[in-house]
Amino acid sequence: MSTARLDSLITEGTSHTFRPVCMADGYTLSLIIEAGADTASAVYLWPGLDAPAADGWENEDPAEIFLTGGDMNGRAFCDVPVQALRDLIEQHGGAAPAADGDEVVTAPLAQLRAAGVLCLPWGDPGGRYVRVPLADGTQVTFTGITAPDEGGRVDDVSTHHLVSSHGGWTACWDVNGESATDLYASRGRNLPYEEDTAALVAAILDRVGKSGGSAPEEGEREGAEQLAIKAFAEWGLAVHPDEDAGNTWLVVGHPATGAIPGDDEPYILLGLYNWDDDEWVMDRPPVRPGDEWHVVTGDTTGVEKTLTTRPAAQLADCIETIVDWLTAPRD
Repeated sequence: MSTARLDSLITEGTSHTFRPVCMADGYTLSLIIEAGADTASAVYLWPGLDAPAADGWENEDPAEIFLTGGDMNGRAFCDVPVQALRDLIEQHGGAAPAADGDEVVTAPLAQLRAAGVLCLPWGDPGGRYVRVPLADGTQVTFTGITAPDEGGRVDDVSTHHLVSSHGGWTACWDVNGESATDLYASRGRNLPYEEDTAALVAAILDRVGKSGGSAPEEGEREGAEQLAIKAFAEWGLAVHPDEDAGNTWLVVGHPATGAIPGDDEPYILLGLYNWDDDEWVMDRPPVRPGDEWHVVTGDTTGVEKTLTTRPAAQLADCIETIVDWLTAPRD
């Protein structure tokens, strides 16, 4: 069973840089090793790949993930013997070096799916792509680009040309169908296919983690506003988007009438704030790691204070806090 990729990295060393090894079943690990060493100083198991209960995997070091910018769903280990790496690679069918006759999309699809990421084919007159829908309602789109021909022309934007024609990857993060952010681009960098593909997949997995994971196969989750409206309705309460504030939070109506409080009345709001992005959002599912519900009250002078904050999964606690505030006696 082939461990040729590992053998090559051991022989050459990795120059203190994580280098990937993709296995036959799509799982991937990256390692740092000195040339000729019998122990890898650091090993990163990509999301979806677990460490065996065997000698050599005792020294887990989560801090290494922060230092290398790895996805937090992965696992990092220090001082892993080469034999332990060989055993793990063989358990997963051996190394899977890309053959020149393979389609370029084969390797990244295998790696992403091994990490539990949903991937969908897509195309338009301009080329063929893969879409990766995310839990927060956004998506990543990626495609390959062929190497320039002798005349310098790139004649294919596709995921189905062969590895022998690979010229680079490009990926973007699409937020609302109109605005897209470049996520990865390697055209013109002349990276080896295996290294280029590992970097592409790493960039996509990083975005997957920041977006709360891959989209569920059963369809898109409800947005924060829809979830909150339904939760309030179970208590018999009406809520109203604050149009003056760009619909970034919900104003709770009077318990009896459901009407929005007047300018001379105290009020209470519910909003979803994301610490990582520093923004209030109600138009997407509350699934990102930095998402947090905020309950804010305001008095008749317009002075506001935060009454409570809760993680995204604890909306019910916020509703109960609001109900208690609404039913408390007023001076």
